[in-house]
Amino acid sequence: WLVVEEQPDWWDFAPHVYFGGYRTVDELYLDMGQLTSQWPVLAELVPYGQSYCKIQNGCATPGGEQTSGHELLAVRVTNEEIPGGSIVSEGFLERGQKPVLFMLANIHGRELTTPEIAMRWLALLLEEYGTDPDITWLVDWHEMWIIPTANPDGHCVTELGPSNGYPLMHRKNFDRDADGDGLDDCEVWPSLSYSQLGVDLNRNHSFAWRPPSSTTSACELTYSGPGPASEPEVAARQGLIETLCADRRGPGPGDVADEDTAGLLFTLHNYGEMILRPWAHTGDPPPDEPSLKAIGDKLGSLTGYRSCRSPECLYFSHGTTDDWAYGDLGLPSFTFEIGTSAQGFSPPYQVIDEEQWPENRAAFLYAARIARSPYQLVHGPVVTDLAVVTDPDGIPTVKVVIDDQDHGQQPVASAEYSLGNPFWIPQAQPEPLIPGALIGIQSEFTSKLDTAALLPGRHTIFVRGTDIEGHTGPSSAAFFYIPDPGQNMPETRF
Repeated sequence: WLVVEEQPDWWDFAPHVYFGGYRTVDELYLDMGQLTSQWPVLAELVPYGQSYCKIQNGCATPGGEQTSGHELLAVRVTNEEIPGGSIVSEGFLERGQKPVLFMLANIHGRELTTPEIAMRWLALLLEEYGTDPDITWLVDWHEMWIIPTANPDGHCVTELGPSNGYPLMHRKNFDRDADGDGLDDCEVWPSLSYSQLGVDLNRNHSFAWRPPSSTTSACELTYSGPGPASEPEVAARQGLIETLCADRRGPGPGDVADEDTAGLLFTLHNYGEMILRPWAHTGDPPPDEPSLKAIGDKLGSLTGYRSCRSPECLYFSHGTTDDWAYGDLGLPSFTFEIGTSAQGFSPPYQVIDEEQWPENRAAFLYAARIARSPYQLVHGPVVTDLAVVTDPDGIPTVKVVIDDQDHGQQPVASAEYSLGNPFWIPQAQPEPLIPGALIGIQSEFTSKLDTAALLPGRHTIFVRGTDIEGHTGPSSAAFFYIPDPGQNMPETRF
């Protein structure tokens, strides 16, 4: 339904003028369409439902401003030429075998930096494919799903702020009859913190929804709706994730998720510089607390953010995305609270590229690398340096550093590599790497590569390490080159 005559580079789009450079919903959707048109083998635009206002054939604010509502759109990123991905066809979606990393942004309309960061993640995956070896294998063998705005109607309300002033601080969706009594709610306009129309979409999920003591006032900022998953934005999103990710946790409150659960979900919020994990609705730790904490702590170490459960460092909250995804499906789920309190929900636009995107990029990539088996891979060491060098005789040698400092402080016991094929496919033929001079929690390994059977050109080497307790960490990759006779190729690094 989006036709793009030309396919310009994403960074060459006309500058966005809303509030110093932020995108409106229309601009987000246009850019999502152009990116997926530019990389049709790697990315697909997937409608997964309709917003409240779309279903209602339009909404009007108490001040008379109108919107026709929005399709709910996600982008799936995976190399469709490598089998195993989900099947998307004319409104039909079937789960695949590739592990899923799911990113949700802009659940709260006023948190305007989050869709911008989601769009940078999308652009990184597409623009660096074929150039960055880790991004290349992640797009080949995993599925990354991205929803840059999970609350497009709410984002639209923020856009009603004056063009040269601050956006409206609207948190919820655009449900004018949020309590379901047939009457419009919350006639104060513009929206204020004590009187705001709509439902808080991060309090409306069907797991641990509204405790008996919570507010039932439809105009409060955290109003959870008349029932669990009452809002179309939440119901559609839950349906999408349930289709893509198998239920790997039992129904009991103490049931742990299966150890080999695949997939990982995280939401982007502003602000507070925190990585939040379940549970949010109770002070009791979840059954998989050791592994969830290990993942959160690693994401925190990469961002510089505090890792904690919400009741420990923020507040109790019911019906949240993270508690639902983990509680119902066993999916490890986290919230990135991006930025400082001084930056707020919508800082000057340049803060995104100067601070917020650089702070979070490495954590996103780590989450993608462990998505195949996050509860297991998080306990294993990581590759911190990987290079392939070619000696004067044309023989390539791989050199690698494996590090377990943030993953249990265990000495690294071994490392292995696979040429061309990742470790998890039957064609892989792992070979051990030889320990070097540095052995311990950080260890060096090296090996000359037998490339006699390889044709001239670019190839990929996959490397991973294992600690003395048997925990194997995520893979990293590097490109290397087999030259034509008489041609020298440079050292290559991941």
